[in-house]
Amino acid sequence: MGQAGQARPARDGVRSISSAPRAIAAVSIVVAFAVIVAMISLGFAAPGNVHPMYYFVLIAVGGGGFALLVSGVLAVFAGSRTPTTPARDLEFFAGIRRGALAMAIVVTVVDALGVLLLLRIAGPGSPVVFVAAAATWVCAIVTAAGLSRQPFRRPPIRP
Repeated sequence: MGQAGQARPARDGVRSISSAPRAIAAVSIVVAFAVIVAMISLGFAAPGNVHPMYYFVLIAVGGGGFALLVSGVLAVFAGSRTPTTPARDLEFFAGIRRGALAMAIVVTVVDALGVLLLLRIAGPGSPVVFVAAAATWVCAIVTAAGLSRQPFRRPPIRP
């Protein structure tokens, strides 16, 4: 608090809690939905004589999209947090960071599994699967890094 009960203005360059996580969340959620829709479409468009493991490839890469969706939802939670006590805020944002990192690890593992399965059964077959796996992996890493490096500072309390 400033003089006479006045709230101090925010310093230049300090973003509020909701600015960066919302942008990260928007990108993560859009890419996740695009990947999930692409994998469902590939599943329905697959010819009848396709290798049965191809569906597991789609499930694995779609699982990476779902994990990215969870990571985006975590970023939404971080962006919509109402500031409380500093100790609770630190605990909350530490949980968000751990969750985003866990989802990045899940995306890495399931996308790698999906790509390795595809290479095993079909060789360098469907480029859509590779693009979807790469997109989810890059977005998950950016989300985890962005939420880990985000300086979550409390905006000034206004009376």
